Amino acid sequence: MQRQSHDNAFTVLMSSGFVAIPGILLRDYKRLGLSDEEMMLVLHLMQFHQEGVGFPTPRELSERMTVHPDVLSGMLQQLVHRGLLDIDEHGLGHDTFNLRPLYAKLAQLLEPKPVKKNVSSYEMLEKREQRQNLYALFEQEFGRPISPIEYERISSWIDDDQYREEMIREALKEAVLAGKFNFRYIDRILFEWGKNNIRSLQDLTVHREQFRNRIPTRGQNNKTGNHKNGNAAKPAAASDEDSGNKYDMFYKVYGGNG
Repeated sequence: MQRQSHDNAFTVLMSSGFVAIPGILLRDYKRLGLSDEEMMLVLHLMQFHQEGVGFPTPRELSERMTVHPDVLSGMLQQLVHRGLLDIDEHGLGHDTFNLRPLYAKLAQLLEPKPVKKNVSSYEMLEKREQRQNLYALFEQEFGRPISPIEYERISSWIDDDQYREEMIREALKEAVLAGKFNFRYIDRILFEWGKNNIRSLQDLTVHREQFRNRIPTRGQNNKTGNHKNGNAAKPAAASDEDSGNKYDMFYKVYGGNG
């Protein structure tokens, strides 16, 4: 009888399913900046996805972890802000977490590092001076000294993420114009540009021009508004704005501050 009970327990265990985890993720999640708790959260997101639950709530996650729902909410927001987690929208109540950004960063770890050429003392001094100027620009625009962690974040954009300094300056400019004086917002801009293969100011100029061409003129809007149904069509610019604010639903669900 005891043997049968063990056999039944083993059958349940083996039929409950398994989560496929890339070995490099377990080996190198620390290099991606993930803590042990964040890594466990990622594993649970994988398991929920396998069970057909694409957007588990902090409370559902907390039932399987020894972490309070409020803490899990903050952890999820941090993963999104750091470009390790994305959200796919499929209509109200049907959003799903997406780990593609995490896998993309894992793939970067597999890419061979370029061989560094010998740099002269003059070039090293010049690069150091350029970086100091970039730090000073952030302090000037933010109106305060930046913290050691923020210094490290700027260096990481250049050294690890391989963003050009000109693109970092441009992202800072966009953040200031939007009144968003925080590094998470700038990090998100840089991530979106990278995802859209915008690597230089020339690429960005082309992208902005394409965006402008998608915005209907005032005359077109008026024509649209004269349809029989009396409802003006939503401008293309607004749909782009909605896309840019795709995380609003996330913050409503998890109580973030944006």
